[in-house]
Amino acid sequence: PRSRSEQARSSRSLEQEQARSSSKSAKARSFGVRSNRSMVSWSESEEQQFTGVVAESDWSIVAGLGCLLLTFLIGRYLESCHFNYLPEAGVAILLGILTSALAAATGSEVLRDDMKFDFEFFMVWLLPPIIFEAGFNMNRHAFFANLLPTALFAFVGTLLSTAAVGGIVFAFGRAGICAPLGALASLYFGSLISATDPVTVLAVFSRLGVKADLFAMVFGESVLNDAVAIVLSRTLLSFKTTAVSPLSVASAVGTFVVVFGGSLLIGVCYGAGSALLLKHVALRAHEDALYIEAAIVILCAWGANFTAEALNLSGIVAILFCGIVMAKYTRDNLSEQAVVLTARALKLVALLAETFIFVYLGMAAFAFPIMEAPHWRLVLVAMLACFVGRSHVFLLAGLTNYWRGSEPAGFEAGERMPKWLAQRAPEWLVSTKLVPDAQLPPISLAYQAVIWFSGLRGGVAFAIAAAGFQRGDFGGDSILVLQTTLMVAFITIFLMGGLITDLANATGVLEPVSSGGGGARERRETLKPGSQLDTWERAHVRPWLTHTSGVFASEKVEEEGGAVPESPRAVELDPRYRARRSQPRESSSSLPNESCPLAEVTTRSSKFETKRAQGFDRLLAPPNGSEPPPAAEEEESAPVSEAGWVA
Repeated sequence: PRSRSEQARSSRSLEQEQARSSSKSAKARSFGVRSNRSMVSWSESEEQQFTGVVAESDWSIVAGLGCLLLTFLIGRYLESCHFNYLPEAGVAILLGILTSALAAATGSEVLRDDMKFDFEFFMVWLLPPIIFEAGFNMNRHAFFANLLPTALFAFVGTLLSTAAVGGIVFAFGRAGICAPLGALASLYFGSLISATDPVTVLAVFSRLGVKADLFAMVFGESVLNDAVAIVLSRTLLSFKTTAVSPLSVASAVGTFVVVFGGSLLIGVCYGAGSALLLKHVALRAHEDALYIEAAIVILCAWGANFTAEALNLSGIVAILFCGIVMAKYTRDNLSEQAVVLTARALKLVALLAETFIFVYLGMAAFAFPIMEAPHWRLVLVAMLACFVGRSHVFLLAGLTNYWRGSEPAGFEAGERMPKWLAQRAPEWLVSTKLVPDAQLPPISLAYQAVIWFSGLRGGVAFAIAAAGFQRGDFGGDSILVLQTTLMVAFITIFLMGGLITDLANATGVLEPVSSGGGGARERRETLKPGSQLDTWERAHVRPWLTHTSGVFASEKVEEEGGAVPESPRAVELDPRYRARRSQPRESSSSLPNESCPLAEVTTRSSKFETKRAQGFDRLLAPPNGSEPPPAAEEEESAPVSEAGWVA
């Protein structure tokens, strides 16, 4: 007996040593460490083998970078040819599939393993910069003006879509129409597939120039419901070890609220803290501190992300709301040059990350067992379920239009709230943006159709599915969820992403370029803040978090019908900017063209900074001693504020 126990202990220790050795090798390979004998004692053959593994891993990185380069070049060429039926995301996926197929043909397991979709890599390095850039560079006025439908689509819509998709897939599987999934696996699939990823759609919208409120709703829903889907899928996994009962359901709801609410609070705290820090250190007054300003923004954002993760909350939710708060307050404490630098740097990183996600999706086609006996009937049922689940857009838009539409019975002229509710609701609730604004127009049927069609699936959905497959959350159902998710993502990206341009042109949701700016003035008046809560926020919160007064210049411009671009997205969306950009230079407005160099942009805006920093014109003068281009004659009611975004 003693010898047997000693043998058992010896066997266990050997297995543990092998596990530790393989763990060291995996960590060394993942971080690109060139191991030496001082770190771990390897034989010469093992060291040669490891060197070969590292070399193959390096080739996978080279292949990924090559796919990125080709994606940008081919996508640009197709755009110049006005070929809209193969989006840039589709090009990235095709190149990823080709690279993955070549790796599979070589028989290299190392290359195939490196091309597998890694959930931790996705959640730590790829998704956070995309989410934060979306929040920081948002068109904040359009976003907050359309906060009610955006929140309904993101929160209520995701829950409705989860229930609809999960119920349809489960029912069709039980009926024998497609491969059956368990009840919990069906709901889990419904939650992850409800995460929309309209990167392709938003790129088309930016190029064509859709109306700001439509862009804000599609954009806001996508970034919010990604966070909701991630937290919801984590919550559903708790039912694997807990029987379904009223108590367990209540516990799951509580977990969802705690995780989402706690992450939101962390993001808001970091965003407000960055605003206070930049307000009091006053780096905006120093010409050579713009890189430090940008660094503070990045550090606070990623601090929110990793703080939430350390507390077992959602870093994606935290960094999203940190970006939103920074867009609202922190941007106004940055110098003009720092805003330009930060926004463009974030845009560059986000562009690389989101393009690589699509390359990564294509690589997963052969790195995972996707093509091994896929269940096509389940894919078709899932597509049908996604279309049905996405129809919540019409329901929730109709609910919003109930407040925004023409005055029905029980309403007074100019009101959108029933008398009985207005008389009983507290004043603070009546004045919030969560109560629909009577000044905003109803969401038209054309808008609803475009929003419904914009529900592409992509990286977030597949990342959740890949993580569940690698953990084996649902046994044999995990591979079905993985295969179906990737097929649905491919179909929606190629089919819906390729047709969105024709749909946008057919539905008339584009801003007419020939309007000369009149339409912009009318729509800006509908988006201006007018509630008592906005007045209180500008009187108390904004002076505390920013160096500006309660009503700062950029808001005065908007109230008078002007247009101040605040971010790259705002510049792309503003119809007054686009209309004037298309006019001859002599009659163009004072709004800068986004294609002009940074030196020209900052030189044009320097006259608004002379009181704050001496020598500004000399520092930012155009190169070679050339004179700056003459600024166009300004409108009487549209001074550009120092808090406005000028590039």
